[in-house]
Amino acid sequence: MNPFKYGQVVKEEDFCPRPSLLNNVEEFIKSAQNILIQGERRTGKTSLIFEALRRIKRRHIVYVDLLEVKSSDDLCKRIIKAVISMEQQSGVAEKLFKSLSRLKPTLSINPVTGQPSISLDASIRLQPDSIESIMDMIGTISKKKAIVVVFDEFQDILNLKDSKEALALLRSKIQFHSKIPYIFAGSIRNKMDDIFNHPDSAFFKSATALNVGPIEREQFIAFLKSKFSLGKRSIDQPVLDQIFEIAEDIPGDIQQLCGAIWETTSYKDKIDESIIPKALQLIYAREFKGYEAILVQLTANQLKCLVGLAKLGGKAPLSSEFIREVGIELPASVKKALTRLIQLKIIYRYQSEYKFVNPFFKSWLLFKNF
Repeated sequence: MNPFKYGQVVKEEDFCPRPSLLNNVEEFIKSAQNILIQGERRTGKTSLIFEALRRIKRRHIVYVDLLEVKSSDDLCKRIIKAVISMEQQSGVAEKLFKSLSRLKPTLSINPVTGQPSISLDASIRLQPDSIESIMDMIGTISKKKAIVVVFDEFQDILNLKDSKEALALLRSKIQFHSKIPYIFAGSIRNKMDDIFNHPDSAFFKSATALNVGPIEREQFIAFLKSKFSLGKRSIDQPVLDQIFEIAEDIPGDIQQLCGAIWETTSYKDKIDESIIPKALQLIYAREFKGYEAILVQLTANQLKCLVGLAKLGGKAPLSSEFIREVGIELPASVKKALTRLIQLKIIYRYQSEYKFVNPFFKSWLLFKNF
């Protein structure tokens, strides 16, 4: 069995130890301190939260995923579903179902995952002011049991047309939930900064910030070697160095590439650099349709910029050298293309550098030699 896990919450033996971060999260939760957890995509933010909660134990989790939330109605229903799911796991959801009868909650089994799935009447539209009663419900539940509320991809609340009102209503209730630790996780730093560091925001300085970056290499390498050793495979240091470089030190992508290497090697193999192209080919084959879907969306200038970023890096895409290399005459056209690539979530800007959301798409562009 492939021991490398990615694209999902990992725990226990599949979680690479991060002692300092784990201890910080645990202590903040125990003291009911609200936490802002920031980090790039696939750095393990959600796994870190759930591993900390697993270690603390006896805490009920209200987990609200706000990825691509589009409306206040959607926001309210996601919170309600998370509360029902938590209550269902503790075996007392029936009373809550009755109190939410006007939303006609129904429970079914997801045919793909086999897990319980909760749905609410789509014809009933909830407005921002519904947030108050929903948060009051959470406050009432917290009087009977210890709960932790996790808002994942919290920055996407800014997608709402009435986001300012929604944030204000949330904050107006959260500030009185002194016994509930709220965890706000986000992967788009500038948006999270707008929420938590802008003086005009309702959430200004309302949570203690923790940064989740790359795992310290020496520690991560020891973890990866131990996983390969489960199949009596040994791996050379230069291969590991190349893995980190290709995956740009992103833990989830590193595990994905290691998983592909596992699948392209055999029991007791000694893994050297010759296996990297084979592993990448396996990833490309699995993700090819997604790569094609990206290319279909792009204009000629956007594709030129994307290829230029792959070849030259994203530190100076408005330099004369970059513009000359990609073959676009005007800096304004390059800037416009970059803005659109960010909107399409193909690249993102970190500090002053443009990076690929998916580093394997970057390596595929170089492999195809566009």
